[in-house]
Amino acid sequence: MNVEDVAANLEKHEAVCAERWKTAFRRFDDIDENVKRIETIMISVAGAIIVGGATVFLTIWTMHG
Repeated sequence: MNVEDVAANLEKHEAVCAERWKTAFRRFDDIDENVKRIETIMISVAGAIIVGGATVFLTIWTMHG
């Protein structure tokens, strides 16, 4: 194997790796969007639980007070 062969192999390797990284970064972006969506849903559910619990507590408190 000579210098030209090594250079050619390295060039091929760099091209393949660059394509793999493009694919990986696209997938990372998709994962990031999904995490943001799940985070929004979880915050909404937590708010609903807090408001619902407070409503139940106030209703019971006013019925027995």
